[in-house]
Formats: sequence, structure tokens, C-alpha cells
Amino acid sequence: MQKLNFQKTQNLKALSGMPQMAMTLTGWEVPLTLTKMIQNVNNGFVDFSEKTFNFMGVWQPLKDEQLQFLPENQRSWEWIWIHAKASELNLQTADKVIFNNKRYKVMAVKDYSLNGFIEYQLVRDYEDNPINE
Repeated sequence: MQKLNFQKTQNLKALSGMPQMAMTLTGWEVPLTLTKMIQNVNNGFVDFSEKTFNFMGVWQPLKDEQLQFLPENQRSWEWIWIHAKASELNLQTADKVIFNNKRYKVMAVKDYSLNGFIEYQLVRDYEDNPINE
């Protein structure tokens, strides 16, 4: 019977004490492009700039699209889940990004960088004048 060699795995775990999960994304990832909207305040005025990020990641629905009935009107909210290898994408909570002409807001960041990946939760951002409609 052949003896299995777990030395490589043990060496990776020894660096952080955590299992390295980044390789689990391999094969699921696709090339993605996000445009981050950056807000700057200059002399009391707000202006926006954009920065484009190309990365490999997993883009999937986080949960069912939900209809919310509000006093102002009803709205449908689209929630998205992004998984990316650590250091490929550096988003923060409340950042706004554009993907396929739709604007999203980062609602949550789970930093599993010790395990090799980061998870982001996005919601379709409210727009007075939607880009795609």
C-alpha cells in the first residue's frame, strides 16, 4: 500500500495555521471586470473617478431576488456573491462597482485571506436614472 505524502499541505498550513482554500476556486473562476467608482472631495465638491479591475473570480447569486414593499414604492433587490483569491480584488464595505452596466454596492466583506480567498456580498444599488434601463 502506497503511503500518502501530506507534507506540502502541512507546509502551507504551517504558514498561517489555516487550511489553504484558494485552489478550490480553480476551475470555477471566470475572468471578471469590475469598475470601482471612487468618490473624491475637492474644495468641498464631490467628484467621481473610476478604476477598472480585471481578476479571476466566481460571480453568483447570493440569494433569491427579493421584492420589497416600501411606503415610497416597491423595489426588487438583486444580491450577488463574489469569491476571489486574496489580493486580486481589494473592495471595502460601501464601495460601489459597475458590472455589465449595473451598479452594485458592497454590503459585506469576509476576509479569509489566511485561507487564500476573500468573499464579497453585493446588492444592486438604487439608481434614480439606471444605467441599463
